[in-house]
Amino acid sequence: MTKYLHCFIKHTPNNVFLYYCLLGVLALTLSSYYLSSIAVNNQEGVGFYTIAQYSVMTLLMLLAWKLSPTSSKLLDYKGLFFIAVIARVALLGIEPYTSNDVDRYLFDGRIAVEGFDPYRVSHNAPELKVLREQWQPPLEHAKYVTLYPPLALAFFSISASAGIDNAIIVWKLILLTAGLMTLWLTAKVLQHANKLKHIALVALSPLLILETSVGLHLDALSTLAVIGAIYCWQRNWIARTGVVIGLGALIKVLPLMLLLPLIFTLKNIKQLTALVLSAFITIVSIYLITISLDFHPVGSIGIFFEKWRFGAPLFVVLDNFLSGHQILAVMIALSALICSLVAYLCWHYRQSITDNNVLLFGAMQLVIAMPLIVSPVTFPWYLMPLIPLMALYPNRYLIIWTLLMPLTYEVIGQFICCQIWQPAQWPLWLIGLLQLSALFALIKYGYRILPKRIKN
Repeated sequence: MTKYLHCFIKHTPNNVFLYYCLLGVLALTLSSYYLSSIAVNNQEGVGFYTIAQYSVMTLLMLLAWKLSPTSSKLLDYKGLFFIAVIARVALLGIEPYTSNDVDRYLFDGRIAVEGFDPYRVSHNAPELKVLREQWQPPLEHAKYVTLYPPLALAFFSISASAGIDNAIIVWKLILLTAGLMTLWLTAKVLQHANKLKHIALVALSPLLILETSVGLHLDALSTLAVIGAIYCWQRNWIARTGVVIGLGALIKVLPLMLLLPLIFTLKNIKQLTALVLSAFITIVSIYLITISLDFHPVGSIGIFFEKWRFGAPLFVVLDNFLSGHQILAVMIALSALICSLVAYLCWHYRQSITDNNVLLFGAMQLVIAMPLIVSPVTFPWYLMPLIPLMALYPNRYLIIWTLLMPLTYEVIGQFICCQIWQPAQWPLWLIGLLQLSALFALIKYGYRILPKRIKN
């Protein structure tokens, strides 16, 4: 391994440090096999070790980013790409331990393959007794029907149709493909925007590597949709951009938020119609196909947000002072305010927005981050679609957020060893302080760039 890496990196002082950073990221990635063995033995320390793994990997990623060459040629980053690909492929054989979501995915898919409607039939339904004994889905999800959109369910079903022994392998290969495509498309997008020097933030991101290959999360596919839409947008493929956004929304709703800044950036009604109509037709078509197959694609998303609380400091603070309806009103008002600000700024500055414009990429970050901030549930992997956007516009608040969110993994120690789900409050305090600082910075920035007539 080191022999091949030497071939890819020239020996200058900076590159020697970069070489060790890359090896460090790879070593920490492979340490997931050790953490998986600890989790299998139900040892409580896995939460602390996971936090340490994410934290050190993030610091090495940031150091590699600073040491990376300033170049617009992909070949100048071949050593970094080599490690990024190896790190992702090397985890194909690991047993997931940070989350059991994959078991939920595959059982939802198997329910559909067997001819039942997972949007109406929960895991504890009597008619699923035999299937449940074979697939052993998570007990905490047993009472609830699926909450995933139709295209996500289609991927689950494709994997589950391979049978109980091969389903997880197929799912891993789907996510590996999505992860590698995300890496390649991000490199092309950054190259087009003359920001290829930031590729380390994606190639070595612990959230992208570990949440895709260890957590096996669906968010890897929505991340691909986000960067795929930007790739199409850069090439002025407006209708294709809408299709990709629509497909992303059919996996997880977050990519749909990209429509907001893009719509108000367009310069004529023809482009606006092409973008909105292509996204709308894509979404409606898949839902109509789903309904025609006698599925009822609504699910338990409302119950999920009603019953679950995790990683959301703003919601926790409001929950101490306001009723449920009042909290909802505050969240809607905050979301409307941010959306209005984004829409106005993108519209006002649309003549000056280009492929490498900070305002556009910052607006994309903001509209993707906003639902996560106002949501009562934010798991670390929910931040995955923000990582390619972070490379397009690196800023301290988003970088620190991706560093702090894995601290919430402290909860998995007791959950793995003793089946106790009791999240600590200290990660929420740190995340909350960061979000409050980001809010003040956003207000200051917004005031600075608002047109003078608005200020007066």
